[in-house]
Parts: sequence; C-alpha cells; structure tokens
Amino acid sequence: MGYLIGLVPLVALLLMFRQILPSNIALGIVLVGFMASVMVQQRIRQRYPYNFKERAEWWALGTYTALVVLLTVVLLSFWS
Repeated sequence: MGYLIGLVPLVALLLMFRQILPSNIALGIVLVGFMASVMVQQRIRQRYPYNFKERAEWWALGTYTALVVLLTVVLLSFWS
C-alpha cells in the first residue's frame, strides 16, 4: 500500500505531459497525490518499518517497479 499510493502523482504527471489533462488540474492532482502519498507512507512506515532483510519487502518493491513500468508503457502506447 505504501508503494501504490505513490502512483497517483506519477499518473497525473503522465497525463499532463501527454496533454490529456490541463496543467493546472494535473498539478493540483500531483500536489494532493504527493501529500497523500507522503502522509500514508509515513503512517505505514511507523506501523510496518521497511526491512529489506525480508524477501517479502523485495517482492513488494519489485512488484511496484514492474507496475510503474507497465503502467507507463500502457499509457504511452495508448495515447501515442
């Protein structure tokens, strides 16, 4: 969950750079998404600190990275 909340600002930036959303709306979404992402990640980190000695943490990071790459490729190929 801590990783996934960070997708909101990334998607808004992609939509802004592809000129699908007006820049003022996209920047507002990026700002709100970034602030929400920081707040949620801080709360999650307090309850469940990152521990890269565990395999599950690496799986979560790898899944997030694959999801970001897949989402970027799909969005860029869809709107090009």
